[in-house]
Amino acid sequence: MPRVVLAFGVIIWALLRVLLTRRRPQPPRLLPTGADPVTDALADAQPVPRFADEELDVDDLRWIVSVEELELDVEYGYNTVVGLDDTVSSYADVADDGLADALADQPGIDAVEHMDREVVLVRSVLSLPDVHAATIRALLAINRNPRRTPRLRSLRPSAMSALADGVATIMGDHGFVGRLWMSPEHDESPAFYRFFAEDRLVQVVGLRDGIGYHKDAGTIVDSRVRLAVEVVEVATSDVVASIELERGREVVVGQRILSTSYDCAPATVDGIDHVLMSRALPLCQSTTSRAAIVDRWVSDLPWHVPDRPRWEAADIAARWGFRKHARDLLKHGLRRLPQSAAVAAKHGL
Repeated sequence: MPRVVLAFGVIIWALLRVLLTRRRPQPPRLLPTGADPVTDALADAQPVPRFADEELDVDDLRWIVSVEELELDVEYGYNTVVGLDDTVSSYADVADDGLADALADQPGIDAVEHMDREVVLVRSVLSLPDVHAATIRALLAINRNPRRTPRLRSLRPSAMSALADGVATIMGDHGFVGRLWMSPEHDESPAFYRFFAEDRLVQVVGLRDGIGYHKDAGTIVDSRVRLAVEVVEVATSDVVASIELERGREVVVGQRILSTSYDCAPATVDGIDHVLMSRALPLCQSTTSRAAIVDRWVSDLPWHVPDRPRWEAADIAARWGFRKHARDLLKHGLRRLPQSAAVAAKHGL
């Protein structure tokens, strides 16, 4: 009986595998819109060569652009692959000049994915000659009027500084009256801090990794910035003495007790305020003392210790005198790890 059950299970698994992995049927294609759609696309075309010493023969686009059925049914249902010969560079820089967008605008083209310089995936029920013609029309369109795509670049120091100025009031309302300054050429990472002298802890909230799509006209779209929170233990009760200049910007020197960052927020005062109020400042409020930090580390045991590896947290807790917290952090078999054993031996836990 067990062999019969096993054989039956193998058969069922084989059937399921076939059902789960078989390709979806390709959608039927429309008939060509004319006797030769490519000839229609090339009619009266007068492309401009990108390089002064070149002469263009538009009939060459018949072989510079190739179109084939795509047998592999990928996630988004692309059913056509467009190939581009190197010679296409005589007409346009197909990536920077926006071939994918121009092709997506052609009637009958449902979706486009520019995989690399020589391969474009297309979803369309047009006939292959009509997809070929649509690609040629798109290439001729960007030959005359390139669609320059904005480039993703770092935000200018002045923009980051302006954002920091914009959130200075809310930071001051929460006690972050200290400001870490940078030289003008390194002002991409402004930060605020507040100091808890009794435990020698400095909380730092910084704006990091400002990026945006820079247009040729000088405007920036979809700019984003990441918020980072650090808690640093310094060696002196004078926090100013712990601030040093490093590669053109001020940093707080000491041991990082915790460090975290949040997904990029819109690089606007309102966008940053939202992340501050919903995530960054609540974290700061829960880490204002050594006791609060070690309580945070053990609150979700045994499943999770936020901010850092458990043995590092145990080492810090023991050094601060929270020996029970340190022992709790090393429980649940972790003592067998070399790092944990070393911490336990170091502090006699």
